[in-house]
This record gives sequence, structure tokens and C-alpha cells, in this order.
Amino acid sequence: MSAARKRLDELLTRIDAAGPGPAGRLLIDEAVTLADAEGLDELGYAARLRLLAAANRDGDTDAQLSAFAWCVGRNQSDPQRFPQRVGEHDLLWFHKHVVGALMGSPLFTLDDVDAALDAMADAYNRAGVGLSGVWQARFQAVFAMGRPDRAAGMLAAAKRLPRDRYSHCAACSRAQEAEHLYATGDDEGGLRLADEVLELDLTCGAEPANTLAHALLPLLRAGRPADARRAHLRGYRAARGNPDNLRMIAQHLRFCAVTGNEARGLEILEQHVRWLSHDGLNARGHLDVLSAAVVLLRAAGRAGAGEQVVTTASAISLEPFFGRRETPWTVNDLMHVAYERAAAIAAAFDARNGNAFHTGLLEADIALLETCHDVPLATRPTLPAAVPIAMEDEGDLRARAALLKAETERRLASDEPGLALTSAQEALNAGLALGDRELSVAAARLASLAATTVGQDDAAVEYCRTAVREAAAGELAGEAAFRLELGAALCRAGEPDEGTLEIEEAIARLRAAGAPAGELAEAHYLLGQALAAQFDGDGARDSYRNAVALASNTGDWAATTRYGMALGTLLFDRRDRDSLNVLAGAVESSRRASDSLSLVKAEHLLGQALAQIAGVEPAEAVLREALREASNPLAGLNPAVVFEHADILDSLARTIGEKEDRLDEAVSTARESADAFRSIHAEPEAGRALVLAASLLTGAGRSGEALPLLRQAEPLLRERPNLLLECLTGLAAAYERLGRTADARATAARVERVRQDQYGDLAFIDDLG
Repeated sequence: MSAARKRLDELLTRIDAAGPGPAGRLLIDEAVTLADAEGLDELGYAARLRLLAAANRDGDTDAQLSAFAWCVGRNQSDPQRFPQRVGEHDLLWFHKHVVGALMGSPLFTLDDVDAALDAMADAYNRAGVGLSGVWQARFQAVFAMGRPDRAAGMLAAAKRLPRDRYSHCAACSRAQEAEHLYATGDDEGGLRLADEVLELDLTCGAEPANTLAHALLPLLRAGRPADARRAHLRGYRAARGNPDNLRMIAQHLRFCAVTGNEARGLEILEQHVRWLSHDGLNARGHLDVLSAAVVLLRAAGRAGAGEQVVTTASAISLEPFFGRRETPWTVNDLMHVAYERAAAIAAAFDARNGNAFHTGLLEADIALLETCHDVPLATRPTLPAAVPIAMEDEGDLRARAALLKAETERRLASDEPGLALTSAQEALNAGLALGDRELSVAAARLASLAATTVGQDDAAVEYCRTAVREAAAGELAGEAAFRLELGAALCRAGEPDEGTLEIEEAIARLRAAGAPAGELAEAHYLLGQALAAQFDGDGARDSYRNAVALASNTGDWAATTRYGMALGTLLFDRRDRDSLNVLAGAVESSRRASDSLSLVKAEHLLGQALAQIAGVEPAEAVLREALREASNPLAGLNPAVVFEHADILDSLARTIGEKEDRLDEAVSTARESADAFRSIHAEPEAGRALVLAASLLTGAGRSGEALPLLRQAEPLLRERPNLLLECLTGLAAAYERLGRTADARATAARVERVRQDQYGDLAFIDDLG
């Protein structure tokens, strides 16, 4: 094998391992360049198939069309050397994306589009596959031309055909049909499909972000402002990371324009207007975002922000859109030039398509501001309804409120949160009746704490909202801190999107007020938790890093450890080697904090990360050091340290169990872990350790020794269905290996009963509708 071929094989492997993103794209470009330079066309074909996926996903239409033409030419000239499919990469799949790319720019004629559709049909027929995908592509093309009635017929034809591997997925087919229904005035039908995407948790490359974006205005029109608010908060965060999502960003700009959130809309525009220069052939995206920007800028001007500067609009890369300008663009000036550019692009599309469809869309956007909706995003200050009281009763009520507040604090300290919640609510009512903002805030915060303690997370959110509103209305110090509490409460209540918004608002206020670094550190930590709950790993990583840096600069080693462990856990879950450095830092900061529990936890986590990333020897050394720390008599007085000691034994057993010559030691350590857990009545964890010991023995062909351990574990795992399933499955397999077929069948039947109780009847089907 030549050096070039070897390098290309290595690059293709690395590309597949890298996944989506800039790093993978760089590897693809290197592979294409090297294959062309060395004349290795088969490998160049394999690299370009990967380029097609990357370019479509990232919005590089020029590269997509060039790679597609190259691959189609090679496939047609020599299908043996250049087959339709190479591994998981299938040339047929990309025909539909090429049709969409051609429709996305008026530089391509309708003859170009028709030729692409004919080529797609020919290729599908030659391959002997179904034509569902072809008709879906025809539907999209005709709809994009501004002929919704003809598009409806194409869609009906597509739905009559059986689905196959080249059909749109369940999420995309619903999303595209919903967009067509919105355009033809059937909001109810479109929202029904959007609700299905969300309720069935259907996902694809752009879904559900695309569904959420296009449902925003229909939700408002349908009188569902709360759902629209949630869709904006969730959808924008999902869409904001990919420059190919211009049309989604446009919908969020429109939403902000018509809901009284012009300031947030301008922030979004500032963040994304430079995306206009990302893909020169995505004229449809350019038109959509420019048209939406006109709506937003007009709304902002009406709200008194006409002279506000839109800084990023002056970027050199945007001169082809807005022209050269010596002074910064203001909201009012940018609105006029954005309209002129949008009108020109719309006219070009209409000239190609032979109608006035796109110009009509632009004019419809202008009319959006005729109907506005009040949909607050962050909590706004509002005045509660006054509760009338007789003036002679005011002193008595104030005294009673003070007693109620003190009683709430006593009940919380005495671990009586239910009673505390009752007295806190009464104190809050009194504070609101008196118009005493400080008392109302204090009572609302106590009520939130009590509600959280008794598991009433939704009620805790509303109490936090009251605290924020009262503090804002009274211009009280501490509003930012109360917003942080609200953000944390929202995350606990399963609303991390809104929680993120409140935390980000709090951070901005803390910075503006020159808050101490310690407060900012805690705020960034809470933001990291909120972002992690939304699977925004990069955002959570950056927030945790900010928290660690701020806390370490203040010498708060306890907080530094807590934040560092959160960051280290996040990185470890992603198998990022940097987790080792972060967790080693958490170990050091925990030593400085003289906190035995934090030290043991940090060392335990570092040992687990080393086992996965660096190998058995370094992991074992750290885990044994953690055991020594946990065995300290003073540390052992803490029940949490005792639990951690047992858990470290479990991790140590898993680590040394990787070495075949240390099997008996690993089994003994796992059993020791089980005994330690049982001594503190942690029965499920004890069962887990016994299952570990049994699995090690089973893997070594020692099912007879594994069997009694599994039978011991079974009654300990009744409250943990997933672990119980693992135990029973192992038990059935052990019986089978030992020739005890009747016991094996009986245990297998129990496995099915547990699975049925836990998961019910699940039918896995290709089309969920």
C-alpha cells in the first residue's frame, strides 16, 4: 500500500470518528485534495460522498453541487469502481438535497430544476428503489416556486406511495407538510403535525428546531402564546449554532418583532446577521432573514430604538448586501436598505418562477406588525392587585406578617416544610396587601424554599417569579440574585430553556452592577447546569470554565472544587482528555478547602476518568488513594464518605477487572463493595456490585460461581428495574450454560414480565404515522 493510500484510509477513518463539525470538514477537504493529487479516484469518491453530507449539513451549496456532479459523473461512467453506496454513504440520498439547493437560488433556472428532478427519477428507477423520495422532492420544488395548489397534488402523490429508505424521515415529512399547511391558511392542520413531531420526540438533522421555528407565528395566531414562548426559547437555542439555519433564525426574528421582545430580537440579529455571507447560493435564506429583519427593525423603531446601532451589520463581509458605509448602521437606516435588498432578491425569484409569490411574502411580512401579541420572555415587573385593608388594621397586619415570617423560618429549621409553606403563603399575602415589597420578597423566597423541599417545583417557580416582580417593581437590591433563584427553580421544574433566559439576564445585571466574582461564579455555574440540561455541551463547558476561573481567583476552594467537578464530569462524559486535567485540579482545590468528602469524590471521579481514558495502572493508583482518604477515621464519621468508600470499591473492581490475571481480586473487591453498601442499607447499590462480580465470573466461564451472586442480588434490586433486568438476564443465561433449562425458561419469562411492567408494549416502526 502506498503512503498516500494509507494516509487516505487513515483520514476516512478519522472523518467518520470525528462526526459533524469543522474538524471533520478539514479532514474531508484534506482527503479530497490528496486523492485528486495522487489520482486515487475511488478514495476521492469515498471522500466526496462524505463531503456531500457535510456540505449539506453546514450550508456550503457550492461544494455540495460540485461534489455531487463529480460523483454522479464517476458513478455513471463506471458503477463498478464508483458504486452508488460506499459503506453507509449513499449517492441516491443526495439527489433531493441538490434539488433543494437549485431551488434556493434564482441563478439556477427552472430547466435546471426539472433536469435535476428527471435525473433523480432516472437514478432511482435504475437502482430499483421506490419513488416516494422523488415525489417529495417534486412537492418541495413546486411549493418553493410559489405554487401551493400544485404542490398539494404532488404531496398527495408522494403519500400514496409506500415509504422506503429514501423517503423523508417521519420528522422531516411532517415538518414540510406543516409548512405547506401554514402557507395555505390551515394553521390547525400544520400545528397538529408540529405537535406530533414534538410529542413523539421525532428528530433529524434540523428537527425539531425547524418545526419549532415555523410553528411560532401559527401558535400565536391559534391563541397559544405560552406554547409559542416555549417554542422560541427551545427552538432558538437549537438553531443558533449552524449558519445553514438562516430561515429558522428569520422566524425567531419575526416572533420577537410581534411579541414586544424587540430588544431580544435585535440581540439575535446582531448575533446572526453575518450568516448572510456564509453561503452565497442560499438566496432563499438571504431573502427570508432580510425580510424578517425588516419586520424586526421596524418594530424596534416604533419602540423608540430607531437610532440604536446594529454593530455587526458593518462587517466587511456584508457589504454585498448593505453596501459600504462610513458610519455604523442604525436600526432605521438598516431597515430601509434591508428592505431594498430583500425586494431585489424577491423580484429575482419571481422573474425565474413566473409569478409574484416572493414579493407577496415580503409584503405579508410588513403587515405582520398590524397584529401584535404580548408574550414576555424574561419575568417582567408587574403590580399585583391591591388587597384593600382598613387603615386601623395595618399595624396589626404588619405585626402578624412579621410573626408569620419568623414562624416560617423556625419551621424550615425544624424540618417542617409543609407547615412552613402555609405560614410563608400567609406572610406573602400580608406583604402584598401592605404593599411592603421587602416583606413580600422575603416571604416569597421562603415559600419557594419550602415548596422546593416538599417537591412542589411548579409552585416554587411562581413564588420565585413573585420575588423577582416585587423586587423589580420596588427597585430593590438583589433582583439579579432573585432571578438566579428563579432560573434554578425553572431548571428543577423541567424548564431549562426559560431558566437559561433568566440566568443570562441575571448575569448581565450582575456584571452591570459590578457584582463580586463569587456571585458571578455561582451564576455561571447555574448557567452551565441549565445548558447541560438542554444538551448544549459546548455552552455548559464554557460556563463551567468561567465559574472555575472566577472562584479560583477569589480563593474560594470549596466552590472551585464544586464547579471543577461539574466541568470534569461533563468532559468525562464526552471522553475528552481534558477532563483529566480538570479533575486533577478539582482534587487539588479540594485539598486546599480541607473538605474530606469533596476530596474523596474528586479522586473517585478522576480515577473513573483515568480508567476510561488512560488505562488501568494510573486509575488504580488514584482510586486506592481515594480509598485511603475515605478510610480516615474522621472522614468516616460522615455517612456520605462511607457511601463513597463503598462506591470506590465498586469502581476499583471494574477497573482491575479489565486485567484477566486479576479476576479473583476484582471479584473479591466487588463483593467487598456489596458488603459495604449493605452495611449502610444501600441495597440497590449492593445488588449492583454483586451483579458486577457475577458478570466478571461469567465472562471467565465460571457461571457456577456467578449463579449464587445473582440470586443474592435479585431481591436487592426490586426498586431498580433496569438493574433487575440485567440481573435476571444474567441469571437466565447462567442457568442455560449450566444446563438447567427449566430454570432458564422460568427466569426468561420473569425477564419479559419485568420488561413489560417497565416499558409496556413497544412497537418499533419506520413510519410513526
